[in-house]
Amino acid sequence: DMHRKTHQTIKKVTEDIEERFHFNTAISAIMELFNKINQFLNTGEKISPVGWSVIREAVDAMVVLLHPIVPHITEELWGALGHRESLVTISWPTYTEKALEKETCLVVVQVNGKVRSRIEVPVSYDDQEIQDQALSDERVQHFINDKTIKRVIVVQKKLVNVVV
Repeated sequence: DMHRKTHQTIKKVTEDIEERFHFNTAISAIMELFNKINQFLNTGEKISPVGWSVIREAVDAMVVLLHPIVPHITEELWGALGHRESLVTISWPTYTEKALEKETCLVVVQVNGKVRSRIEVPVSYDDQEIQDQALSDERVQHFINDKTIKRVIVVQKKLVNVVV
């Protein structure tokens, strides 16, 4: 999640600065990343070495993204992070499309048009697999009971409506 947020921020800031010159929204995106880093660090859980490398990637990217806006401060931060070279010599961070993709999606499950559950499914699931998961959900089972299912409508990766 942190890795995806980092790449989303790189994409947003790059587009805002290069294409639209919207520095205010670029700074806003960087602030969101900063808040995500704080949230990640303040969970109270032990952070794995992989977790620390993801945090390091996010912090490094954040400092580089801020460099065009506050160059003197970011040079000091960059040095404090242990980097010897100047930020002027560092290339702009790039994002990967694969890192922007979510691994799961939230699907709303309705019974007779009323929301009865929400399920998290992998984005790789097809409509039949999503339908099977929705029908096996215990909250949905409670409303279906032994009734005959007349129809199941699946809106791709968004909604399942069970008509009984």
